[in-house]
Amino acid sequence: MGKPLTLSVGIPTFNQANFLEETILSLLNQTRPPDEIVISDHYSTDHTPDIIAKYAKQIRGLKPPPGCNVGGQWDFTLSSLSGDWVTLFSSDDVARPNFCEVLVRGARRRDDAVLVRAGWDIIDEAGKTLSTEHLLTVKAVTMPPENMIEQRYGPKACFAAFAARRDVLEASGGYHKGMESFGDWPMYMQMAPFGPFIYEDEIISGYRVGHDGNKVSKRLGMWLRDEQRMFYEVMPLAADRARMTDRAWIDEASRKNFMRYISCASEEFVPEERAEIAPLFDTW
Repeated sequence: MGKPLTLSVGIPTFNQANFLEETILSLLNQTRPPDEIVISDHYSTDHTPDIIAKYAKQIRGLKPPPGCNVGGQWDFTLSSLSGDWVTLFSSDDVARPNFCEVLVRGARRRDDAVLVRAGWDIIDEAGKTLSTEHLLTVKAVTMPPENMIEQRYGPKACFAAFAARRDVLEASGGYHKGMESFGDWPMYMQMAPFGPFIYEDEIISGYRVGHDGNKVSKRLGMWLRDEQRMFYEVMPLAADRARMTDRAWIDEASRKNFMRYISCASEEFVPEERAEIAPLFDTW
């Protein structure tokens, strides 16, 4: 047996007090408890601070720099963690009792592993399971550059069911602070050239959806800008790190995702609105 691995869980949060206590309790009631739980509260105006204070003996509460964006808060949260392996967990999601146990087991599969991913449930506002998600198209061990190319259309891992090796995450650049909405996708892509991704085919969390309204109408502009950052900045950087000279896969993925967003916009917006959002696509 090698030395014990430590696992830290970071929870970036803002005004999700209705779910936060359930999230905390799910992490405190694990078959293998996390070695550290850190909550980064972005100056919530609900009773989030009261919940953090209630569990002060079991968790550590912090505040990120005022005014930072999503990427900045999540990078701050990650940089505050001390474990050998780290994960970010949304403050409205729920960890199944095997969450930490499975992630640590995956981290032990190979000494050169840099990311562990697992399956998850999609849950509604009340916590009811809507579907169960397995990554059926990925291997138990995916080596670079395949672990990069498999993500060209989107992240091949769930934000509620992953862990990253902290030293590699830091070496890869950490959480991409330039992203306005995306976070996990650039993080996985940046880390991919450094080593294999491990997949544990167990359900370890509940990823909550449907309680924060129509995200397309609210976030389309941010998504489009982040998509371009992926294809023009993040993927070329990963390809450079992997010493890949063929970049055709990046161009092909960019075209496919562009058409996907065009199709989505045509379905979500009425003709009058389409004229207003058309300029958002110009730079892409």
